[in-house]
Amino acid sequence: MNAIGEHRDLSFRKIIMLQLPSPLQKINWSVAQAAGVEVWVKRDDLIHPEISGNKWRKLVYNVQHVKINGYAGLVTFGGAFSNHIAATAHAGKLHGIETIGIIRGEEADFENPTLSQARANGMKLQPISREEYQNKTNPEYLKKLQAQFPNYFIVPEGGANLYGVLGCMEIVSEVEQTFDVVACPIGTSTTFSGLVASAGATCKVLGFPAVKGGAYLRADVNNFLEQLQRLEEQPPNLAPSSDWQFQTEYHFGGFAKMKEPLVRFMNAFWEEMQIPLDPIYTAKLFFGLKEMMLNNAFEKGTRILAIHTGGLQGIAGMNTRLSNKNYSIDYAHKI
Repeated sequence: MNAIGEHRDLSFRKIIMLQLPSPLQKINWSVAQAAGVEVWVKRDDLIHPEISGNKWRKLVYNVQHVKINGYAGLVTFGGAFSNHIAATAHAGKLHGIETIGIIRGEEADFENPTLSQARANGMKLQPISREEYQNKTNPEYLKKLQAQFPNYFIVPEGGANLYGVLGCMEIVSEVEQTFDVVACPIGTSTTFSGLVASAGATCKVLGFPAVKGGAYLRADVNNFLEQLQRLEEQPPNLAPSSDWQFQTEYHFGGFAKMKEPLVRFMNAFWEEMQIPLDPIYTAKLFFGLKEMMLNNAFEKGTRILAIHTGGLQGIAGMNTRLSNKNYSIDYAHKI
């Protein structure tokens, strides 16, 4: 079955309880009101308690592919606090699929909340050195990995493949209202690519890379868009934006860097909005939007759709890392 044929098979959705479409929430954010801007949040963090946000979006058609084609299981990659590893393990448990996680760093703490829960959900964890992990996209390395795990489907880190993009294209399709701007955080560029591919020509799409020097990810976006255009049967919701941009200055030092101003912002946002953010992705998105509004980057009356991509499972582990600091994520015990 080709990618689009599998894309239209909805059997996966019937097995687990999902909140779909995910809620669309207008927020009365003081900084937005002062700027004369409307901000709405697509609450993908509420899709499922364990497979939330863009992790579900990026896994749904990968898991279907495994089941439809009779693979023995699924192999994927992630760090010690990876949302993708946690979500993949839970999805595998729900669907009776064996999962193997290739974990970055032989020193990884397998007793941390993320990896211990992944093991509890049946995932077999295989740590490798950080040097070896850098080969995760190298064809020769993947060939050796495939030989080690024959008849397993290898999913890139973060679900960053065409199946992942197809899943993320459904985010905008669920929204009946129109927006001037759609914004999301960027890790692998998969979610952002899905938004660009489906937002429509007149909608601006803004991406906020969580990594330092994230401009290099533009090439991955263009690659995904080209793959979609080359499909013999194109998705019915393929409607690319003609205006997409990266906001690369809100990385706070790089991927998973925990700095006090960002944590303070997360706590303040929770106090005002009662919406939890994660420190890796969504906090950087909303911090960036706040700074842009303070700098009058948006015209008055602009309607912004911000995508909450989930990732909240990692907060407990992050607070463990902050245990020797004088600040922490205050609402960790409430989610």
